[in-house]
Amino acid sequence: MYREKIDVVFDDGDSILSRILQQQQSDASRAETLPPEAYNSDSFFRLEEDKVFRQDWLFVGHESQIAAVNDYFTLDVVGEPLLILRNEEGIAVFSNVCLHRWAPIAQGSGNSRSFVCPFHNWTYNTQGKLSGAPSMNQVQDFDRQQCSLPKIRHEVVFGMIFVTFNPHAQSIAQRLSPLSERFQRYHFADLVTAYTLDYDCPYNWKMAIETFMECYHHAAVHRNTLEDSFPGRLSSIKDDGPGWTICHQPLRKNGELSEILTEGLLPFTGLNDEQMRYSELVLLYPNCLLSLNPDRITISAILPISTTATQWHRVVLVSQESARQSDFSQTAERMKHGSVAIIDEDQWINAEQQRGSRSRLARPGRLSHLETTVWHLANYLKTRMAE
Repeated sequence: MYREKIDVVFDDGDSILSRILQQQQSDASRAETLPPEAYNSDSFFRLEEDKVFRQDWLFVGHESQIAAVNDYFTLDVVGEPLLILRNEEGIAVFSNVCLHRWAPIAQGSGNSRSFVCPFHNWTYNTQGKLSGAPSMNQVQDFDRQQCSLPKIRHEVVFGMIFVTFNPHAQSIAQRLSPLSERFQRYHFADLVTAYTLDYDCPYNWKMAIETFMECYHHAAVHRNTLEDSFPGRLSSIKDDGPGWTICHQPLRKNGELSEILTEGLLPFTGLNDEQMRYSELVLLYPNCLLSLNPDRITISAILPISTTATQWHRVVLVSQESARQSDFSQTAERMKHGSVAIIDEDQWINAEQQRGSRSRLARPGRLSHLETTVWHLANYLKTRMAE
Protein backbone atom coordinates (compact mmCIF):
# COMPACT_ATOMS: atom_id res chain seq x y z
CA MET A 1 0.00 0.00 0.00
CA TYR A 2 1.38 3.41 -1.00
CA ARG A 3 2.05 5.83 1.83
CA GLU A 4 2.94 9.46 1.32
CA LYS A 5 6.32 10.35 2.75
CA ILE A 6 5.94 13.12 5.34
CA ASP A 7 8.93 15.44 5.54
CA VAL A 8 9.00 16.37 9.21
CA VAL A 9 11.57 18.82 10.55
CA PHE A 10 12.21 17.98 14.16
CA ASP A 11 13.62 20.49 16.59
CA ASP A 12 16.15 22.11 14.25
CA GLY A 13 15.84 25.89 14.47
CA ASP A 14 18.33 26.65 11.70
CA SER A 15 16.54 24.33 9.27
CA ILE A 16 13.18 25.94 10.09
CA LEU A 17 14.66 29.40 9.64
CA SER A 18 16.09 28.38 6.27
CA ARG A 19 12.65 27.25 5.10
CA ILE A 20 11.09 30.51 6.33
CA LEU A 21 13.64 32.64 4.49
CA GLN A 22 12.75 30.83 1.25
CA GLN A 23 9.11 31.96 1.49
CA GLN A 24 8.25 34.87 -0.82
CA GLN A 25 7.82 38.33 0.70
CA SER A 26 6.68 40.51 -2.21
CA ASP A 27 3.21 39.33 -3.27
CA ALA A 28 0.41 39.55 -0.69
CA SER A 29 -1.95 37.54 -2.93
CA ARG A 30 0.40 34.56 -2.57
CA ALA A 31 0.88 34.93 1.19
CA GLU A 32 1.03 31.91 3.46
CA THR A 33 1.64 31.23 7.12
CA LEU A 34 4.96 30.36 8.65
CA PRO A 35 5.63 26.61 8.90
CA PRO A 36 3.86 25.04 11.90
CA GLU A 37 7.26 23.98 13.27
CA ALA A 38 8.02 27.68 13.86
CA TYR A 39 5.37 27.61 16.60
CA ASN A 40 6.63 24.45 18.27
CA SER A 41 10.42 24.28 18.03
CA ASP A 42 12.40 25.09 21.17
CA SER A 43 15.56 25.79 19.16
CA PHE A 44 13.69 28.14 16.80
CA PHE A 45 12.24 29.91 19.86
CA ARG A 46 15.79 30.48 21.11
CA LEU A 47 16.67 32.01 17.73
CA GLU A 48 13.69 34.35 18.08
CA GLU A 49 14.86 35.35 21.55
CA ASP A 50 18.40 36.09 20.33
CA LYS A 51 17.64 37.70 16.97
CA VAL A 52 14.36 39.49 17.70
CA PHE A 53 13.56 40.01 21.38
CA ARG A 54 17.10 40.79 22.52
CA GLN A 55 17.80 43.04 19.53
CA ASP A 56 14.65 45.12 19.02
CA TRP A 57 12.56 47.48 21.16
CA LEU A 58 9.96 45.88 23.44
CA PHE A 59 6.90 47.57 24.91
CA VAL A 60 6.60 47.11 28.69
CA GLY A 61 3.97 49.60 29.87
CA HIS A 62 2.51 53.11 29.90
CA GLU A 63 3.89 55.94 32.01
CA SER A 64 0.49 56.44 33.68
CA GLN A 65 1.07 53.10 35.44
CA ILE A 66 3.78 54.90 37.41
CA ALA A 67 2.25 58.36 37.63
CA ALA A 68 3.67 59.34 41.05
CA VAL A 69 7.27 59.47 42.27
CA ASN A 70 8.30 56.07 43.71
CA ASP A 71 5.56 54.22 41.82
CA TYR A 72 6.80 50.97 40.27
CA PHE A 73 5.75 47.77 38.55
CA THR A 74 7.59 44.60 37.60
CA LEU A 75 7.62 42.51 34.47
CA ASP A 76 9.63 39.56 33.16
CA VAL A 77 10.85 40.15 29.60
CA VAL A 78 12.69 37.40 27.69
CA GLY A 79 13.66 35.77 30.99
CA GLU A 80 14.87 39.09 32.43
CA PRO A 81 13.01 40.29 35.57
CA LEU A 82 12.64 44.07 35.19
CA LEU A 83 11.80 46.82 37.66
CA ILE A 84 10.13 49.84 36.00
CA LEU A 85 9.79 52.88 38.28
CA ARG A 86 9.53 56.63 38.54
CA ASN A 87 12.13 58.32 40.72
CA GLU A 88 12.91 62.00 41.26
CA GLU A 89 14.64 62.17 37.87
CA GLY A 90 11.87 60.47 35.87
CA ILE A 91 11.26 56.96 34.57
CA ALA A 92 14.00 54.35 35.00
CA VAL A 93 14.24 50.64 34.22
CA PHE A 94 16.52 48.34 36.22
CA SER A 95 17.26 44.67 36.48
CA ASN A 96 15.00 43.28 39.20
CA VAL A 97 17.65 40.75 40.29
CA CYS A 98 19.52 41.16 43.57
CA LEU A 99 23.28 41.52 43.14
CA HIS A 100 23.84 39.02 45.97
CA ARG A 101 22.18 35.70 45.14
CA TRP A 102 19.77 36.72 42.39
CA ALA A 103 16.34 36.74 44.02
CA PRO A 104 14.00 39.42 42.55
CA ILE A 105 13.90 42.43 44.85
CA ALA A 106 10.35 43.57 43.97
CA GLN A 107 7.05 41.91 43.15
CA GLY A 108 3.92 43.22 41.44
CA SER A 109 3.39 46.97 41.63
CA GLY A 110 3.12 49.72 44.22
CA ASN A 111 4.89 52.73 45.65
CA SER A 112 8.15 52.43 47.58
CA ARG A 113 11.31 54.43 48.29
CA SER A 114 13.37 51.26 48.68
CA PHE A 115 13.38 47.63 47.60
CA VAL A 116 14.40 44.90 50.02
CA CYS A 117 15.52 41.51 48.74
CA PRO A 118 13.42 38.87 50.54
CA PHE A 119 16.41 36.48 50.73
CA HIS A 120 18.96 38.38 52.85
CA ASN A 121 17.53 41.91 53.21
CA TRP A 122 19.89 43.60 50.78
CA THR A 123 18.25 46.98 50.12
CA TYR A 124 18.24 49.23 47.04
CA ASN A 125 17.01 52.79 46.55
CA THR A 126 15.04 54.13 43.59
CA GLN A 127 18.29 55.05 41.84
CA GLY A 128 19.22 51.36 41.79
CA LYS A 129 22.02 51.87 44.34
CA LEU A 130 22.67 49.31 47.05
CA SER A 131 21.87 51.14 50.30
CA GLY A 132 22.02 48.27 52.76
CA ALA A 133 23.79 44.90 52.97
CA PRO A 134 23.59 43.33 56.47
CA SER A 135 26.58 41.48 57.94
CA MET A 136 28.93 42.23 55.06
CA ASN A 137 31.45 44.19 57.16
CA GLN A 138 33.91 41.28 57.34
CA VAL A 139 34.00 40.74 53.57
CA GLN A 140 37.27 41.93 52.08
CA ASP A 141 37.13 44.65 49.40
CA PHE A 142 33.33 44.90 49.49
CA ASP A 143 32.04 48.45 48.95
CA ARG A 144 28.28 48.75 48.73
CA GLN A 145 28.71 52.29 47.38
CA GLN A 146 30.03 50.73 44.18
CA CYS A 147 27.08 48.32 43.79
CA SER A 148 24.18 49.28 41.48
CA LEU A 149 21.48 47.36 39.68
CA PRO A 150 22.14 47.11 35.93
CA LYS A 151 20.19 49.82 34.11
CA ILE A 152 18.16 48.87 31.03
CA ARG A 153 18.06 51.19 28.02
CA HIS A 154 14.59 52.63 27.57
CA GLU A 155 12.64 55.30 25.70
CA VAL A 156 9.21 56.81 26.33
CA VAL A 157 7.27 57.50 23.13
CA PHE A 158 3.86 59.17 23.50
CA GLY A 159 3.61 57.78 27.01
CA MET A 160 4.56 54.24 25.99
CA ILE A 161 7.63 52.75 27.69
CA PHE A 162 9.93 50.65 25.52
CA VAL A 163 13.10 48.82 26.51
CA THR A 164 15.90 47.20 24.53
CA PHE A 165 18.87 45.05 25.42
CA ASN A 166 20.64 46.20 22.25
CA PRO A 167 22.85 49.28 22.79
CA HIS A 168 23.00 49.85 19.03
CA ALA A 169 19.26 49.71 18.26
CA GLN A 170 17.93 52.71 16.34
CA SER A 171 15.79 55.05 18.45
CA ILE A 172 12.23 53.75 18.69
CA ALA A 173 10.99 57.35 18.68
CA GLN A 174 12.60 57.84 15.27
CA ARG A 175 11.10 54.62 13.92
CA LEU A 176 7.58 55.49 15.06
CA SER A 177 7.68 59.16 14.02
CA PRO A 178 5.47 58.52 10.93
CA LEU A 179 2.70 57.47 13.36
CA SER A 180 2.92 60.64 15.47
CA GLU A 181 -0.22 62.20 13.99
CA ARG A 182 -2.20 59.07 14.82
CA PHE A 183 -0.86 58.96 18.39
CA GLN A 184 -1.62 62.66 18.88
CA ARG A 185 -5.16 62.15 17.61
CA TYR A 186 -5.83 59.87 20.57
CA HIS A 187 -3.93 62.05 23.11
CA PHE A 188 -1.63 59.15 24.04
CA ALA A 189 0.66 61.01 26.40
CA ASP A 190 -2.24 62.47 28.43
CA LEU A 191 -4.17 59.25 29.05
CA VAL A 192 -4.50 57.52 32.41
CA THR A 193 -4.73 53.86 33.30
CA ALA A 194 -8.25 52.55 33.81
CA TYR A 195 -7.04 49.05 34.69
CA THR A 196 -4.40 46.47 33.86
CA LEU A 197 -4.97 42.79 33.19
CA ASP A 198 -2.32 40.07 33.11
CA TYR A 199 -3.06 36.55 31.96
CA ASP A 200 -1.23 33.47 30.73
CA CYS A 201 -1.69 32.10 27.23
CA PRO A 202 -0.98 28.38 26.60
CA TYR A 203 0.22 28.96 23.05
CA ASN A 204 3.02 30.51 21.02
CA TRP A 205 3.48 34.30 21.15
CA LYS A 206 3.00 34.66 17.39
CA MET A 207 -0.45 33.08 17.59
CA ALA A 208 -1.48 35.68 20.16
CA ILE A 209 -0.38 38.54 17.91
CA GLU A 210 -1.67 37.09 14.65
CA THR A 211 -5.18 36.51 16.02
CA PHE A 212 -5.40 39.97 17.58
CA MET A 213 -4.36 41.59 14.31
CA GLU A 214 -7.01 40.12 11.99
CA CYS A 215 -10.81 40.24 11.97
CA TYR A 216 -11.28 37.30 9.58
CA HIS A 217 -11.98 35.06 12.59
CA HIS A 218 -14.83 37.24 13.94
CA ALA A 219 -17.56 35.35 12.09
CA ALA A 220 -16.55 32.04 13.64
CA VAL A 221 -14.88 32.75 16.98
CA HIS A 222 -16.69 35.97 17.98
CA ARG A 223 -20.02 35.45 16.23
CA ASN A 224 -21.94 36.29 19.42
CA THR A 225 -19.68 39.13 20.59
CA LEU A 226 -17.77 41.18 17.98
CA GLU A 227 -19.09 40.00 14.63
CA ASP A 228 -22.48 41.75 14.72
CA SER A 229 -21.02 45.22 15.31
CA PHE A 230 -17.65 44.69 13.61
CA PRO A 231 -18.12 42.21 10.73
CA GLY A 232 -14.78 40.73 9.81
CA ARG A 233 -15.49 41.00 6.08
CA LEU A 234 -15.52 44.82 6.38
CA SER A 235 -12.04 45.00 7.85
CA SER A 236 -9.05 46.03 5.76
CA ILE A 237 -5.29 46.31 6.04
CA LYS A 238 -4.45 49.79 4.81
CA ASP A 239 -1.17 50.76 6.37
CA ASP A 240 2.14 49.16 7.22
CA GLY A 241 5.67 50.40 7.65
CA PRO A 242 9.11 49.28 8.77
CA GLY A 243 7.98 49.10 12.38
CA TRP A 244 4.25 48.43 12.29
CA THR A 245 1.16 47.06 10.57
CA ILE A 246 -2.44 48.24 11.00
CA CYS A 247 -5.87 46.61 10.60
CA HIS A 248 -8.84 48.94 10.07
CA GLN A 249 -11.97 47.69 11.87
CA PRO A 250 -15.12 49.68 11.00
CA LEU A 251 -18.47 49.63 12.74
CA ARG A 252 -21.20 48.05 10.60
CA LYS A 253 -22.86 50.43 8.14
CA ASN A 254 -26.00 51.12 10.17
CA GLY A 255 -24.42 50.54 13.54
CA GLU A 256 -25.15 52.85 16.45
CA LEU A 257 -22.36 54.74 18.19
CA SER A 258 -23.36 52.98 21.39
CA GLU A 259 -21.90 49.81 19.85
CA ILE A 260 -18.40 51.26 19.69
CA LEU A 261 -18.50 53.61 22.68
CA THR A 262 -18.36 52.49 26.30
CA GLU A 263 -21.09 53.60 28.69
CA GLY A 264 -19.54 55.85 31.30
CA LEU A 265 -16.61 57.04 29.15
CA LEU A 266 -16.29 60.34 27.29
CA PRO A 267 -15.12 60.19 23.64
CA PHE A 268 -11.73 61.69 22.84
CA THR A 269 -11.94 65.29 21.70
CA GLY A 270 -11.10 66.23 18.13
CA LEU A 271 -12.28 63.06 16.34
CA ASN A 272 -14.39 63.57 13.22
CA ASP A 273 -17.54 61.62 12.39
CA GLU A 274 -15.67 58.94 10.44
CA GLN A 275 -13.06 58.44 13.18
CA MET A 276 -15.86 57.94 15.71
CA ARG A 277 -17.05 54.88 13.73
CA TYR A 278 -13.97 52.68 13.59
CA SER A 279 -11.29 51.05 15.66
CA GLU A 280 -7.74 50.36 14.55
CA LEU A 281 -5.65 47.36 15.53
CA VAL A 282 -1.95 48.20 15.49
CA LEU A 283 1.11 46.00 15.88
CA LEU A 284 4.35 47.77 16.74
CA TYR A 285 6.92 45.05 16.07
CA PRO A 286 7.62 42.75 17.68
CA ASN A 287 5.42 42.67 20.81
CA CYS A 288 3.22 45.77 21.19
CA LEU A 289 -0.47 45.49 20.34
CA LEU A 290 -2.81 48.49 20.35
CA SER A 291 -6.55 48.83 19.97
CA LEU A 292 -7.42 52.45 19.17
CA ASN A 293 -11.05 53.28 19.93
CA PRO A 294 -12.94 56.60 20.06
CA ASP A 295 -13.04 56.59 23.87
CA ARG A 296 -10.33 54.20 25.08
CA ILE A 297 -6.97 52.73 24.12
CA THR A 298 -5.76 49.23 24.90
CA ILE A 299 -2.00 48.59 24.78
CA SER A 300 -0.62 45.11 25.34
CA ALA A 301 2.84 43.67 25.83
CA ILE A 302 3.07 40.13 24.45
CA LEU A 303 5.82 38.43 26.44
CA PRO A 304 7.11 35.04 25.25
CA ILE A 305 7.97 32.60 28.03
CA SER A 306 8.53 29.41 26.04
CA THR A 307 7.49 27.86 22.75
CA THR A 308 3.96 27.25 24.02
CA ALA A 309 3.61 29.75 26.86
CA THR A 310 3.07 33.50 26.64
CA GLN A 311 2.17 36.21 29.14
CA TRP A 312 -0.24 38.94 28.08
CA HIS A 313 0.19 42.27 29.91
CA ARG A 314 -2.79 44.51 29.00
CA VAL A 315 -3.12 48.21 29.89
CA VAL A 316 -6.41 50.02 29.23
CA LEU A 317 -6.22 53.81 28.99
CA VAL A 318 -8.89 56.51 29.06
CA SER A 319 -8.97 60.30 29.11
CA GLN A 320 -8.44 62.17 32.36
CA GLU A 321 -11.98 63.54 31.99
CA SER A 322 -13.41 60.01 31.89
CA ALA A 323 -11.34 59.00 34.92
CA ARG A 324 -12.78 61.93 36.88
CA GLN A 325 -16.36 60.69 36.44
CA SER A 326 -17.93 59.88 39.83
CA ASP A 327 -18.78 56.31 38.82
CA PHE A 328 -15.51 55.61 37.01
CA SER A 329 -14.49 52.69 39.23
CA GLN A 330 -17.71 50.89 38.32
CA THR A 331 -17.18 51.72 34.63
CA ALA A 332 -13.66 50.29 34.73
CA GLU A 333 -14.90 47.12 36.38
CA ARG A 334 -17.59 46.68 33.70
CA MET A 335 -14.97 47.20 30.99
CA LYS A 336 -12.73 44.55 32.50
CA HIS A 337 -15.59 42.10 32.91
CA GLY A 338 -16.77 42.69 29.33
CA SER A 339 -13.33 42.06 27.87
CA VAL A 340 -13.00 38.67 29.54
CA ALA A 341 -15.63 37.03 27.31
CA ILE A 342 -13.75 37.97 24.14
CA ILE A 343 -10.41 37.01 25.71
CA ASP A 344 -11.81 33.59 26.62
CA GLU A 345 -12.96 33.03 23.03
CA ASP A 346 -9.48 33.77 21.69
CA GLN A 347 -7.85 31.72 24.43
CA TRP A 348 -9.85 28.67 23.42
CA ILE A 349 -9.24 28.88 19.68
CA ASN A 350 -5.53 29.65 20.01
CA ALA A 351 -5.03 26.71 22.37
CA GLU A 352 -6.78 24.53 19.78
CA GLN A 353 -4.62 26.04 17.03
CA GLN A 354 -1.48 25.25 19.02
CA ARG A 355 -2.64 21.65 19.45
CA GLY A 356 -3.33 21.29 15.73
CA SER A 357 -0.02 22.86 14.73
CA ARG A 358 1.82 19.95 16.36
CA SER A 359 0.33 17.52 13.85
CA ARG A 360 2.87 15.90 11.53
CA LEU A 361 0.37 16.55 8.75
CA ALA A 362 0.24 20.32 9.35
CA ARG A 363 1.62 22.50 6.55
CA PRO A 364 1.84 26.27 5.87
CA GLY A 365 -1.64 27.59 5.07
CA ARG A 366 -2.70 30.20 2.50
CA LEU A 367 -3.82 33.57 3.90
CA SER A 368 -6.89 35.65 3.06
CA HIS A 369 -6.60 39.34 2.16
CA LEU A 370 -8.18 39.90 5.58
CA GLU A 371 -5.06 38.35 7.16
CA THR A 372 -2.38 40.44 5.49
CA THR A 373 -1.18 41.58 8.92
CA VAL A 374 -0.22 37.94 9.64
CA TRP A 375 1.95 38.01 6.52
CA HIS A 376 3.44 41.36 7.55
CA LEU A 377 4.54 39.88 10.89
CA ALA A 378 6.10 36.92 9.08
CA ASN A 379 8.01 39.28 6.79
CA TYR A 380 9.25 41.30 9.76
CA LEU A 381 10.56 38.10 11.36
CA LYS A 382 12.26 37.03 8.13
CA THR A 383 14.03 40.38 7.88
CA ARG A 384 15.11 40.38 11.52
CA MET A 385 16.25 36.79 11.63
CA ALA A 386 18.22 37.06 8.40
CA GLU A 387 20.46 39.74 9.94
